[in-house]
This record gives sequence, C-alpha cells and structure tokens, in this order.
Amino acid sequence: MRFLTPQLLHLAWLALIPLALYLFRKRARRVPVSTLLFFRSLSREHQESAWLRKLKKWLSLLLTLLVIIAAVIALARPTSEVGTDSPGAVVVVVDRSASMSARDAQGRTRLDEAKKRLKDKLNTLPDQVVVSLIAYDAKPRVLLSRSRNRRECLRLLQEVQPTPIEGHPDAALTVIRRLAELEARSQVWHAGDQALPGTDGLPYAFLDVALASPINVGITGFQIRRALLARDRFEAFVKVSAAKANPSKVTATLEITLAGRLAQLREIDLEPGASSSLIVPLEGVRGQRMEMHLKADGDCLGWDDAVAAPLPETRPLIVAMVAEKPDPFTELALASMIEAGRLEVLKGKPDAWPMKDKPDVYVFENWLPEALPTDRPIIALNPPKSSGAVQVRRLQEPGLPHDSVRSVAPDHPLLFRIATARLAITQTGVLDLKGSLEPLWMAGNEPVLAAGDVNGQRLVVTTFSPARSEQLALLPAFPLLLGNALYWCAENSDAVSDMRALHPGDLLTEPGIVEWTEWDGSQFLESSDQAGNGLLAIQRLGAWKTTERSGTSVLASLAETDLPALTNEASTTAQPNLPKITANAGISDWPRLLIWFALAILLLESFLFHRKAVF
Repeated sequence: MRFLTPQLLHLAWLALIPLALYLFRKRARRVPVSTLLFFRSLSREHQESAWLRKLKKWLSLLLTLLVIIAAVIALARPTSEVGTDSPGAVVVVVDRSASMSARDAQGRTRLDEAKKRLKDKLNTLPDQVVVSLIAYDAKPRVLLSRSRNRRECLRLLQEVQPTPIEGHPDAALTVIRRLAELEARSQVWHAGDQALPGTDGLPYAFLDVALASPINVGITGFQIRRALLARDRFEAFVKVSAAKANPSKVTATLEITLAGRLAQLREIDLEPGASSSLIVPLEGVRGQRMEMHLKADGDCLGWDDAVAAPLPETRPLIVAMVAEKPDPFTELALASMIEAGRLEVLKGKPDAWPMKDKPDVYVFENWLPEALPTDRPIIALNPPKSSGAVQVRRLQEPGLPHDSVRSVAPDHPLLFRIATARLAITQTGVLDLKGSLEPLWMAGNEPVLAAGDVNGQRLVVTTFSPARSEQLALLPAFPLLLGNALYWCAENSDAVSDMRALHPGDLLTEPGIVEWTEWDGSQFLESSDQAGNGLLAIQRLGAWKTTERSGTSVLASLAETDLPALTNEASTTAQPNLPKITANAGISDWPRLLIWFALAILLLESFLFHRKAVF
C-alpha cells in the first residue's frame, strides 16, 4: 500500500487535541447542597463499578482518536498496487478541429460525444495512473501534463471547444510520442472522427465519434479579385465540394448578397465526393461587403457554409516593362489594364538596366538581363537567350507555327477563364524546364508556357510571339493570360494584400481593434478583437476591418468539409495487445471504506454517549 497524497498525513497531530483534553480534564469538586436525596436516587439508577466507568472513558477516547486517524488516512488516499494489466500512464488526445463541430440529429457536436466517452473511460482508471491531456487543431496544445489529479483533467476536458481551424495531426503525434515515452506502460486514447496516421509501435486506442451517415457540402475554395479588363467590376472564384460519405446526391443553393441586397442565386447538384467551381461576377463599390451562404437539407457542419468578404480596396500593380521593342499586342494588353485602373507601367530600355524604382513585377520581353533579379517576381516573354532559371534554345526565324495548344494544368491560376480550343501560336524557342518550373501549355511535344517558384520568387516564361501567332491577338486569351500572370506573380505583394483570403490560425499584423462580421456556423454576428503588439492570431470566420485595411477569413478546407462516416468496427484499440480497462479495475477502495468507518464510529459514539452514559 502507498499514499497518493502523503503530504496530508501530517494532519494526524489533530489527535493530540482530544488526548490532551482527556489527560488534563477537570477533577470533581465538592459542592455543599441542601439535600442529598436527589443524588442518592440518581446514583442508584446509574450504579456501576469504578472499573466500568474507567473503561467507558477509555472507550470514548479511543473512538474519538479512531475518527481522526481514519479521516486523515482517507485524505491521504491510500491505494494498493495493481496488476501489470493496468496502464502506468494515459495520454488523452482530443481532436478539436472544425469537423468536430458537426452535429447529429439531437444537436450534439462530435466534440461533445468525444468528451462524454473520454470522461466515462477516465472514471475507470486507477487513481495512481498518470494522465496527460492534449487538444489539437492546426497545432497541439498540452492542457495537462503528467498529473494524477483526475478532477483537474476532467475539468480541462470539459472546457475544450471546437475551433474553425483545419486539423493537422502530424504535429500532435510528435508531442504524443514524447509524452508516452516518459512513463512505463503508457497508453494513448484518441477521440476524434479520424484515426491518427503513423501510430505504428504506439499503444494507441481510437474512439471513433464520427456520424454514422453525415451529410455535408461546403465552400472549399474562395478568392476575390478585380476583373482584369473592366472598371468597377470584381470576380469571385468559389469552389463547392460534397463529402464522400454523403449517402446520395445533394442539391445545394448558393445565395450571394452584396451590400445587403440579393445579387445572385445558384443551385448546385453534387454527387458524393464531387466538386464544382463557379465564377461569380460582382459589380459594386470598393469596400462593400459581399456575403455567400450555402444551404443544403441535412447539412451537419455550419462553419464551411458561408463567406463574408469586402470588395477589395487595392492600389494598382506597379509593373516594370523592360524591352528594346515591345510586342504591340503586349502593349495593347497592358494598356487595357491601365485604362481599367489595374496597372501602373514603368517602361525602360535594356541599356538603362538595372532600374532604380522597385516594381511589384518585372516583365522582360525579347530580352533578359545576365543575372535575373531575385527580389521580385518575373515574367519572361519570348526570351532570346538563357539566363539563370530560364533555359531556352532559340528557333530560327520566323518560328514554328502550331494550329493548337494543349493545356497540361487547366486548373492553374494562370489559365483562369482561358479557353485553348481555338488558340494557334507561333513557337519561337524550346524551353528546358529544370527545378520547380512546370509546363502549362504544350505545342506539339514542347512546352511554350511554364511557371513556378525560383529562389522564393515566382517566374513565368513564354516561348511564343503574339504578333506572329494566328488569331491569338484577336482573342481575349492573351490579355487574360498576361493579367493572370501579373496577379499570380504579385500574389504576395502589398498591392493585392486585401485580396488574399486568410484562414483561422494565420497571423494578422494589424495594430489596434479589429472589427468582425463573424460567421458562427449559423448566422453572421458583429464582434471585435484587440490585436496585442500588432499581432493577432485569427480565430474567427468572416470579414474583418481595421482603420487602414480590410479582408476576409475563410475555412475553405476540403479536409474538414469531407466528413468521414463511422466505421463498421466499434471504437476499440488499434493494437490488439493493448490491455482493456474494465470498470473499477485496480481502483483501491481504502479511502471510501475509511470514510464509512469514521461515520460508523461517530454514530457508535453518539449512541453510547446518549444511551449508555459514556462521559
């Protein structure tokens, strides 16, 4: 036997108090009275020998001391050693990512179910088992580390709430392994809707709390930007996806409002696991708030059903155009965006390189510097030679005509809204793709359009001439391609910072108060945050604004929208050798028995004092 709280054993000194009162009690005094008749009759009724009276006094003292000693030992929580089947430690892991807010028919979230099942299992553990508690979403958080305080563990578990953040269990698994290695015979109890990957060699038990038949559709992609070739118009890219576990096709309605007025209404039919991409044209004043709300019968997850975003208030992109003699159709495409207020173009000659002004994007046409700049993204149009990451072999004039091009990556942002069916181009060079550059257009067997990241900056390369290409100059494909390339390259610049959609868990570098139009899963609410030291970790969904900037925070996570279904197997251990804990297995009954023993002694002493005259 050992004690879980031996520091309370010092309270045994309280037994000295009744012992001192017994040893130093008052002696009987002689008091003169007028008659002894009453006392004589009383002594005849309670006549007993001296040894019996002394025995009763000793018995009273003994009972008092037993009550104190039993109470002190109960507070010290004595426990007996248990068998080897009991775990030495348990690491309790709770998933609190966005998918755990999915509700069942009774309105209970998956996290509520997880907390209930973990509480039931924790109550079956022996008192001496060391318990740790971890809650994770994008990052793990250790709420309790290596403690035997079961009450504190249950309290912290009850306080865990779901967050609108995409879960990343890999980081949590590292922390779990380290905590499990600190104690012998450790076990890991994980409650969530998906099992942790990479648990080989770990004594891991998974409590599956996923819904048996979930129904969910959600917004898994969102981006808003100004229309390239029109003034005061915007375009919103929206991707809507359905969970693979949906029992059948789901019909969803996408309701779009602008400045509080209904702007569009779209109806979308989605098979299980399918996605649909939409381009929503918007016409309004910069700063107006656009709201999207996706509705579907039986939808059980609300955080992925809405987006609120202001129409972006951004400055024009500053583009440095360096060319000896620019292609006239390139100049025409840039001029159309200048007129729409999208660009400011700085023109320069190769002999004036390097430029003093720093633009958002460099555009080199029919020329490349010996060393490419590394501090800004680059668009290399029809380069005549190789330089740095741009490796090209020039073809003989007038180039090689192609009746069509083939799109290799049609979902790439550079090819947004570009149809390649009727495109005919004249190839001027052969690209040698190395590193992270990937082909986007193929003419025959050769790439004529490539893009990628080089040295931390984005790079776009074309090897065709718009002026020599049949029909290319007459179609909107080339202006759209150039505009897409400019915005894609400048995606991380300050000029388009208001157009970037943030996600919960990102850091917002804004001082002062941040006002929110927050989506809580069922409706939009007004709220605010205070950014301490100019940094704010985003924990909300919706539109935000400060005195200088505005933006949006969206979940937009396919991993969270794709809710899993409950597996056929009951939630059990993933390892067959993991010992099962049965109710009250190895739990010591000593504290409870001692409390009952002390109460019984108090009742006995009360009975003897009142009925048998023990004093």
